[in-house]
Parts: sequence; C-alpha cells; structure tokens
Amino acid sequence: MANPKVSFIVPVYNTQEFLPRCLDSLLGQTCLDIEIVVVNDGSPDDSAAIIDKYACKDSRVCVVEKSNGGLSSARNAGMDVARGDIIDFVDSDDYVEPNLAEFLVDAFAKEHPEIVVFGAVCEPAELASKRIRQLLSPEARTFESFDPALLFSANAQPYVWRAAYSRELIERESLRFAESVRFAEDVVFQFESYPLSAKTVVAPDKLYHYVMQEKSLTHVFNAGAKRMDKIDAHLLVLHEVLERWGRRGLLDLCPGELVTWFLDLVVFDLARLDTEGYAVVAARVKDGLVKHAGQDWTSLPAKGAVRRVAHKLANGSKISIVDAARLYLATRGLKACVERFV
Repeated sequence: MANPKVSFIVPVYNTQEFLPRCLDSLLGQTCLDIEIVVVNDGSPDDSAAIIDKYACKDSRVCVVEKSNGGLSSARNAGMDVARGDIIDFVDSDDYVEPNLAEFLVDAFAKEHPEIVVFGAVCEPAELASKRIRQLLSPEARTFESFDPALLFSANAQPYVWRAAYSRELIERESLRFAESVRFAEDVVFQFESYPLSAKTVVAPDKLYHYVMQEKSLTHVFNAGAKRMDKIDAHLLVLHEVLERWGRRGLLDLCPGELVTWFLDLVVFDLARLDTEGYAVVAARVKDGLVKHAGQDWTSLPAKGAVRRVAHKLANGSKISIVDAARLYLATRGLKACVERFV
C-alpha cells in the first residue's frame, strides 16, 4: 500500500479520560488518507482497552505497545513505525480541528516546505498566560532557509504539536527526541530541527486544542517550592541543545540570541534562589556556555541589560529582581515586563 499522506503520532500515558475525544478528532479528519500511530507508553489505567477498541474499529489506527519510558521515548517509538509523508504529533489529552490533515496536505503540496507551523487554542483559556496565547498565535511567514526568528521571535515554539514535519527531513537528519529530557523536550527537538529545515512555513490557523491541566509538569514546576527543579530542567535543555548544535556544527548560527534566550528563560527563577543555590546554578551555566560558546560568551548578547546579567552569572555575583526586570524590559518590552512583575 502507498504511504498515507499524514501520520499522527499520539503518545499515551494515563489519559483514559481524554483519549476518546483525541482519537475521535483524528478519525474525523476531512482528509481520509491518514494513519494514527498510538503509542501506549505502559499506561496502568484503561487507556490500552480504549486504544484496542479504536484499532478494531478503524484500520488506520496503528498501535505500538511499550514499557513506560516517557513522552520523548513514546514519540520516538511512533516515529520508528510512522509511514506518512507528513509527521504530526498530537498529545492524547488534546484534540484537533477536523481539517488539520487537509490543511497540512495542501500546505506541503503547494509550498513544498519541510516544516509547517500553525496556531492553537488553549482550553480553558483562563489557565493560559498572555505569553502562551501569544506564542500560539503566529503571523503568516515563510522562511526559505533558517532564520533565528523561528526560534526566538516568530511565535513558532514551544510545543512540538503545533508543527508538522516532512518525513524526508526526519529521515535525512535522523531527528529524534532527547529521551533524557522530561521537561521542555519539545524545545530541544525544535532547536535541532528548525535550523535543518530547507523551508519552513508559519501559518496563523488555529488547528489544535491545547487542553491545559493543573497537574501538568509545567504547572507543577511553576510552584515556588519546585523552583530549583525547574532550573535544573532548563539547564538540561540548554545542555542538550548545545550538545546537539555542537555535533551538527550549528553553534555559530546565532550565539548571541541563544544566550539571550536562555537567560530570559531562567532569570526570573534565578533571582529568587538563595545564595547557596544561586552559586551552584551560576557555576553550571558558566561551565556549559564557556564549553560551547567560548570564554567571551558574556559579550555575545546584543542588549546591554542581558550582558550585565551574563557578567554577573560569570562572576558569581547575585542577580536581583531589578536585574531580572531590566532584562525582561530589554527582551520582551514594557508591557510583558509589567505583566510578569506586577
């Protein structure tokens, strides 16, 4: 049989409450030439029975059973068997618009990109910050080659489920998720894949429904008691991005933007660490950036407020809330700064 046009990869772990809605939205696509690769990542709930029911009902549902290994492991297992020309990721507690597959097929056929990025709706809306809603509301743009804007300003990340990939790109570049990364694994995948894409199309169409859960890892990490865990997770993301960029010879692409992005990501939490915790984190950040970006990494950011924070980290000096506010003001503007700190 010919390969299907689109493969939807759905990792499943303990989502029996939401899984039927997710699978119904995929089986209800206006484009019928699809496959749904459902990866049961060792779910102890009734997810397996639900998956089997759908697989018996529709031959387009392909089931992968595996022991629990995490979201990245499940997505990789799905990619190993997916046959579609277009690969799209859907989390099992979310759902999609009925025309998503049709939209992707048309976009890839007409514009021949290797990645298509689209928008999403947050549910319930009150759980989503203005920042998240902005990130999921991109403007139409076409990138004929890599542009740092894809990673830093075009609202094309985070979340891997808001982008679809050509199987040719995934196979050519041997793209896989970092299985050691359990938080923001999407970001690592995007930081590796976007620079390797020959053409990327960003569309404003909101075709995905992101169902936000209070118990999600993101919400748990945002609790003050988990601040060091969150920073540790972000440091692991930085390490994995730098390692992958180093292996692929990408470190010279946009080093200033990369340092700025990471400091913007962690500065708010850094400013609230106690002296002992701060010293440990500062040393880890310095060691990682010196290794991959060189001794002058503190001078790479374009904005003075960011460089000042970088120099404080490098020297072991404590970053204050005022430093964090100035960095946010420089990187995100007055409105975002007020929303974060007031």
